[in-house]
Amino acid sequence: MEILYTVVPLILVGVLFTVSIRGTETVNALAASPDLTIDVTGFQWQWRFDYQQEGVDVVGETEAPAEMVVPVGATVRINLTSTDVIHAFWLPEFLIKTDAIPHRVNEFDMTVTKAGTYDSGRCAEYCGLNHDKMRFTVNAVSQSEFDDWVGRQTSAGDRQ
Repeated sequence: MEILYTVVPLILVGVLFTVSIRGTETVNALAASPDLTIDVTGFQWQWRFDYQQEGVDVVGETEAPAEMVVPVGATVRINLTSTDVIHAFWLPEFLIKTDAIPHRVNEFDMTVTKAGTYDSGRCAEYCGLNHDKMRFTVNAVSQSEFDDWVGRQTSAGDRQ
């Protein structure tokens, strides 16, 4: 009887461990070649979205939050870091919350399936005095609208 009380829980723990590891690997899987890569940097007290391939840089200010523009249906690779303290990149609509840690890059992929403006992005890790103002917007648009936006940003010579 004692052997049964020991073996059954060990088997259950092993099964739950295996299922958890496989689920985590699926959720954290990165695409071999994402459609778009954005370097996201958290800093006290705002966000910077750097579209290196497109030559566009969007920097938020305390009273004017940054806007991340992404094409609908595209696999977007986010390279997330911080310049000062730990921040947390949180997008509740997309079930994403990842820490931005100084001198470390956390990568994840996201795909927005529905066009629209999502203005609930924020820092979810207390980072100081103006933490509550550390917000951002995600604007999901069609690929042609995204290309037009990139064109406007680069032709204006605007590195916001």
